[in-house]
Amino acid sequence: MPRRQHRRTDSDDSDASFSPDDEVFDVDDNEDNIPSAATRVKDVDFAGIDDEDFDNVGDFDAEMDVEDQIQLFDGNLHPPEYWIQAVEQFREEDYTDGEYAEGTQKLIDGIEEHWFRFCDVVKHPRSFQPISIDLLGTFFNWRLSQKTNEYGRKMRGTKKSSSLGNYWKFFLRAYEREVGEKLDLQLTRQMHQVLRALAKKHGLSNERRPNRCITTDQLEGQVKTTLDTTKKSFKLGELRIYAVLYLLLLAPAGARPASILQLRYGDFLVMLERDPEGGPHNTLIKFTLAYTKTYLGVKDANTYPLPETLWENSLFLNTHVFFLAILFRHRAFLAPSLTSPHQLKELNIHPVETELPLPIKSEMKHTFFFRRAVLTFMGYEISDNEPIPASMMAAWTKRCGELYGLEIPTIPYNLRYTAAGAWTASGDISDDLRNLAMDHANSIPLRRHYLGRDISKDIASVVRGTKPQHALVAQACSVGHSMSKRRPVDLTPEQSASISNHPLIRRLTRNLENLLRGSEEYINAKRKLRNAKQRLRKERKQQTRKAWTVGQAVEDIEHQLQGRGFAPSLEDATTTGRPQRPAQKQLITALMAPPAADLEGQYRRRDNAIDAVIAYCLVEEGCTVPRRQSALPKRGNPPKPSPSPANPMDTAMLSVFICDEKNRPRRCFLCVGKACLLSPEDPLVQELIHEFFMPGDVTKHLRRKHLRKLKDDEPSVCLACDVKLDHKMHLQRHALEIHGTLS
Repeated sequence: MPRRQHRRTDSDDSDASFSPDDEVFDVDDNEDNIPSAATRVKDVDFAGIDDEDFDNVGDFDAEMDVEDQIQLFDGNLHPPEYWIQAVEQFREEDYTDGEYAEGTQKLIDGIEEHWFRFCDVVKHPRSFQPISIDLLGTFFNWRLSQKTNEYGRKMRGTKKSSSLGNYWKFFLRAYEREVGEKLDLQLTRQMHQVLRALAKKHGLSNERRPNRCITTDQLEGQVKTTLDTTKKSFKLGELRIYAVLYLLLLAPAGARPASILQLRYGDFLVMLERDPEGGPHNTLIKFTLAYTKTYLGVKDANTYPLPETLWENSLFLNTHVFFLAILFRHRAFLAPSLTSPHQLKELNIHPVETELPLPIKSEMKHTFFFRRAVLTFMGYEISDNEPIPASMMAAWTKRCGELYGLEIPTIPYNLRYTAAGAWTASGDISDDLRNLAMDHANSIPLRRHYLGRDISKDIASVVRGTKPQHALVAQACSVGHSMSKRRPVDLTPEQSASISNHPLIRRLTRNLENLLRGSEEYINAKRKLRNAKQRLRKERKQQTRKAWTVGQAVEDIEHQLQGRGFAPSLEDATTTGRPQRPAQKQLITALMAPPAADLEGQYRRRDNAIDAVIAYCLVEEGCTVPRRQSALPKRGNPPKPSPSPANPMDTAMLSVFICDEKNRPRRCFLCVGKACLLSPEDPLVQELIHEFFMPGDVTKHLRRKHLRKLKDDEPSVCLACDVKLDHKMHLQRHALEIHGTLS
């Protein structure tokens, strides 16, 4: 059917009511010239359509194009019956809630569940109406008195009056969602007095969390500790790199910590930028934070630029080294030949252009950048698209801060406080630009929540007109003001063992001994005992760390006044980490390489650091489980082959392939294939290529370490043969036919 041609009105006509989606007909000033619906329907060619086709509206619509459908229903795509049904099915309650973030919605749902539980206790209908001041006051008093939830689990106690204020805010949102209107203003005012009285009754603290910033030197120390320490173990080396890159992206942007973890590969732009001041081309990174607070709708996203800085004393704070390493590690660039960082210095910008984009693959656009590790049949690997939770990243940051020697727990918001303070003090950043970057409507949130109550400027020198010591005061007001490598980070063996003598632990242990092993009561009691020990250890550790600062200071003073110097520090044997592996040593060495004298040397220094980061991403961390010695007599041992002067890796690879179907190797072909990916100097290689005592031990190892972690329909790969296997049974058949291993 030929499409009907329409002509738009003259450009002189008013477009006040014009929409690009409106149909515009060729008409004169007389409205009688506008064709009616019946006239337009007559223009449709009905040739070849039977009468029975009119009974099927769907088939009729399929024969007509969009313009004909619009003409058929007087300018609408649907008949009047469609809209009548839409009015009847409209659900007003779907649009009464504010567009809160998922975490806020869970908190509102949680306070609503507590309200319903309270209603059951006081025999009140499970509803928010009727409501009174005595009912509300009793509810919050009941909420603060609860120690366990409905499942018998110990609840997290309320210690701050600000937490009680948050409960009240969430209750108001839940009430408004359920009732459809806000709580009475007079009742709200009365509740403020009740909440203050409850805070005093339950001993809630009014002390606010110190919003201290972290200086650049302290951030570098935190990054170096995260990469250098072996007292904190990550499942995979790439997770350690993520823990560092998370801080390096959070620090300059001053963003909300959760928004960084929501970054996808499509939120990044990488380009080679021409320097307008005549310097070498700069590798510029731009990232867009599309996820922020979503109350009242999604907000406009901010894009943050990160130019590269080559001339640094160390590369610990060089975001580009870690970021480009992740991109090259996952082959994220669209250009198929761009696979190595050493190729970047070979790229140039067209003479008539100012930048050269380095596009990222479109299939990775929606893939999370920060992904957690999952356990597979070959060990730990980065998941396909499972993001790292904010709680996990916060725990990593806190633990590495303790190992760095910080007294105050390090939180990601320290970096947001730092950015807010730096932008406020800088003459290059206006207040409007700062509020835009922090996603604030005005400067009120900055004054209330971000500027530290410890004044971080030498205001006394400013008043007296002397030279201010701002750096000294800023250090004294920062999160690392009392940093010490001597501060304990874990309990000593004696302190940890003393937990078993606690009255609560002894009582729970006696209860456990009277239960039938394996029963549900036994499992619950064992879990309760384990949680109690963990809670007491945590409390003991916090008390020890808190008392150490004052106690150690007094001891150091007494030692010095008595002429004995500083008090000796006793390092706990349980906190001494394992020796660094070669990949970790190579990583630290590459990042600490001194600046080169020329630009080519600087590029070489950066590229070597990127290569070291990529190599470390493949390292599996964690303690190695020791192998138990066999109890069989030595005379039953099979004869060992004579030592070969060949490379041990080559010998191990040859030994996992069989020439006779009755041959049974004593090495795991999956572990040997994995060892091929590691550096020959890596100690894990010897662990992977070792010989088992009997071929049957290889079978047990294969089932326990590999097959148990593989689903029946999950594909796998044999690294020794470099072949893909479709499912679990395929792997078992391959193990028997090619490698002679029974499973």
